[in-house]
Amino acid sequence: MSTKLRPKVPCDCKKCNGKLVDTRTRKKHYEEEKQFQSSISSMKKGKEKEASSSINASTSGNRYRSDSDDSSHSSQDLYDDDVIMDDSDHARSDEEFLSPKPVSSRKRRRYDQFHKTRDNIIIPGEEPEQHSDSSGDEEGSLTDDDDHDSDFDELSLDDDELFTAPRSNLNYDPDEEKFVDVNDPWILLWIFKYQERFRLSDVAINSLIGFFSLVLKDINTTRFKEFPSTAYMARKLLDITKKSKTFVACTDCNKLYNPTEIMPKSDDNSTNSGFKCTHIQFPNHTMEKYRQQCGSELLLKVPVNNGFNWRPKMIYPLPCLKTQLDIMYKRPGFEDLLKKWTNRDDIPGIMSDIYDGEIWKTFPSSLNTPNAARFFVPETADRHLGIMINLDWFQPFKSAVYSCGAIYGVICNLPRDIRFRRENMLTLALLPGPNEVKLDKINHYLAPIIDELLELWDGFNLPTAGKNVRLAVICCSNDIPAARKLCGHASALAGCHRCYKRANREEGRRSNFGGFEDMDDWFIMKDPVEHRRNAMIWKHQQTKEDRKQYVKRKLVRWSEMLRLPYFDPIRFLVVDPMHNLFLGIAHWIVKRLWIDNGKITKVHLELMEKRAKQIKVPADVGRIPYKIATGEGFSGYTADQWKTFIMIYATPIMWDLLEEDDQQILTNFVKACFLLTTRIIDDSALDEAQSRLLTVARLVEDNYGPEMITPNIHLSLHLTECCRDYGPMYAFWCYSFERMNGILGK
Repeated sequence: MSTKLRPKVPCDCKKCNGKLVDTRTRKKHYEEEKQFQSSISSMKKGKEKEASSSINASTSGNRYRSDSDDSSHSSQDLYDDDVIMDDSDHARSDEEFLSPKPVSSRKRRRYDQFHKTRDNIIIPGEEPEQHSDSSGDEEGSLTDDDDHDSDFDELSLDDDELFTAPRSNLNYDPDEEKFVDVNDPWILLWIFKYQERFRLSDVAINSLIGFFSLVLKDINTTRFKEFPSTAYMARKLLDITKKSKTFVACTDCNKLYNPTEIMPKSDDNSTNSGFKCTHIQFPNHTMEKYRQQCGSELLLKVPVNNGFNWRPKMIYPLPCLKTQLDIMYKRPGFEDLLKKWTNRDDIPGIMSDIYDGEIWKTFPSSLNTPNAARFFVPETADRHLGIMINLDWFQPFKSAVYSCGAIYGVICNLPRDIRFRRENMLTLALLPGPNEVKLDKINHYLAPIIDELLELWDGFNLPTAGKNVRLAVICCSNDIPAARKLCGHASALAGCHRCYKRANREEGRRSNFGGFEDMDDWFIMKDPVEHRRNAMIWKHQQTKEDRKQYVKRKLVRWSEMLRLPYFDPIRFLVVDPMHNLFLGIAHWIVKRLWIDNGKITKVHLELMEKRAKQIKVPADVGRIPYKIATGEGFSGYTADQWKTFIMIYATPIMWDLLEEDDQQILTNFVKACFLLTTRIIDDSALDEAQSRLLTVARLVEDNYGPEMITPNIHLSLHLTECCRDYGPMYAFWCYSFERMNGILGK
């Protein structure tokens, strides 16, 4: 969508002084000057008339004039030697402020101006921006030469790397001096702190700064002459810049490009087409047709006043991880929080947090040194950071189907009660929409993130904290589809990513994970070295069909995560309990086994809902799952509601409605959930939970057939392994990451 452009004409008003503006603006300025001149003439006539009648004034009239004179002097003192600006920014004389009518008129005009869009709020001495599209976002514009010079330099691509991202010259510099050229900058700083404290949108803060600008300039124009009227100009004056890289992404193959390399120069409007994607998916293939470039257009032609500009079709913003860490280290007491885990009591066999897991206790500080020291030790508690990452997609718009992705990170060194707070969450990437990235194409977006993580693994100097900080990814917690994309595993419908169990594909039956007689043969942890080797072989397959067939044989794709030398794609990829137990198995047992098979009818659902409303639970339980009979049953239940239903409501409200075998399934599953969701867990509880989950799987297979053993039921058998590696499920499940999706979506 483009904006209608009006012809430019010179404006001879005192403000524009011959500048080119559109015809409507020139007409407006002309009318304002005409009204201003008439106001001055009427004031002079009124003052002459007042002077001629003052000789015969009464005593009360003399007293009135005296009060009026004091008021005029007070006003004159306030505005002495200042230039008072109205909407057209013309200087006004002191006599004008003695007349009530012009003052009232001026205030009404200011009130109207404040309600206009920010594009129409003009800063004195600055030309209005001419926008060529409806967004009008100066910060997001990639055609600004200043932004290009500060964020990017000339880059070179390594043709040997399939997913290599262009390099950026965005250097982390925590000691960079800031120059603020504005009076009373504390006002702007307070406004931005106010926005952070109450989590206000940029639109609201833009209006608030515009209001402050009008009020302050009305009080003292000279002093607040440079005070900004938009949030964009405020950030520019305070030198508040977003430390992030921005890439142009191909809409077809997702290859990333440096904007400065593909954007035409500002004076080059002669080309008929923009830059096309040059990515070759199979550069080593012997046949020329497989070595063809992608060829997709990366830029859009946007009409402007003097022709057109080029804009990227899709951009990929990448926040700076080093800057986020620097901001955190500047907080008072942050380093003490990082070291708090060192004061814990280590009781063998008891796990209360991630620090009691095997990964934290055995993670090495070096991979090249035999018997290297541990990475996480008390001496380096505030310098060696371990993070857990999550990849997920969410819908930011309610009125349209549009999926955006985000990669979050949390610092595991922090105590569990504050680890997942919003201010302590790291944002590693924001993946563009409108659809989820497919399979291995996500590697294009992961490549620049891995580049930065490799630098952080080697260590980077943090002058503000006076130490060298190292960082390692020690856990990935995601739902099943995101987990497969992130770490290069095939679909969960084909096989397990932690053991050697493959789906049974019998003719006439759907694929399943049934069969527990030979469990000792396949319930074995996969070898990460073998996974890396197979992934590298996939990477060098010459055709798309070859890769597809290779995935069927080995269940492996290449992932950029494998470039991290310490990363274990088997153990570090946990089974998320939120998706597995509650959104997965609990939902599936109730709706697929019992409701779809007619064991729970509509009458039963209504009876269950009536019983549920009679149960009184503590206020901190969360949303109470009352709407059991809605729709086909349990419509729109969230993960937290399924958790509450299974652990509190299910047994008392539906026990007498189930057959004996189904009662055993419910009993064992509820007991396993209770054992696994405790905040402190021991080895005996893990052993019992494993036994009960295996019993549930065998009961389902015996009563409903092996085809009813879904991937979720199989993956639940690996939950106790994850707990031994990372502690109780509170340390690694996805509830907090899902909450961040809601916050980011708003």
